[in-house]
Amino acid sequence: MEAPFNKQDEIIKKLLQEAPLEKPSLDFSKNVMQQLEKQKTSQSYRPLISKTTWGAIAAIFLLGLLWVYFNPASNMYDVGNLTFTEKLNIKKPFEAFAFSKTTQYAIGFMALFLLQIPFLKRIVAR
Repeated sequence: MEAPFNKQDEIIKKLLQEAPLEKPSLDFSKNVMQQLEKQKTSQSYRPLISKTTWGAIAAIFLLGLLWVYFNPASNMYDVGNLTFTEKLNIKKPFEAFAFSKTTQYAIGFMALFLLQIPFLKRIVAR
């Protein structure tokens, strides 16, 4: 089974010995550096949210504030009596839960760890 591979190996060795070494031209590194210099382009800063979009957001916000200022009392948002929670008798649903200090620290450290992941991904991507 190895006989065909040995024959191919010998043929490849002979071909490699017969093939001459390629030599780059004298100006090879100079030409490569010139090509690299040509490819360098500066990227101009383009904000994610344009000035016109910020202006539109500010205008909508100001219009909302003006509308609230000139129409302070309106009955269109009256939702009625919200006493259904008293009928359900749900006063303190999480009163029975008590976490130990170790569990609180573990949850806090896990939250910090998960918070760091996006920042670390950005650093590694650079």
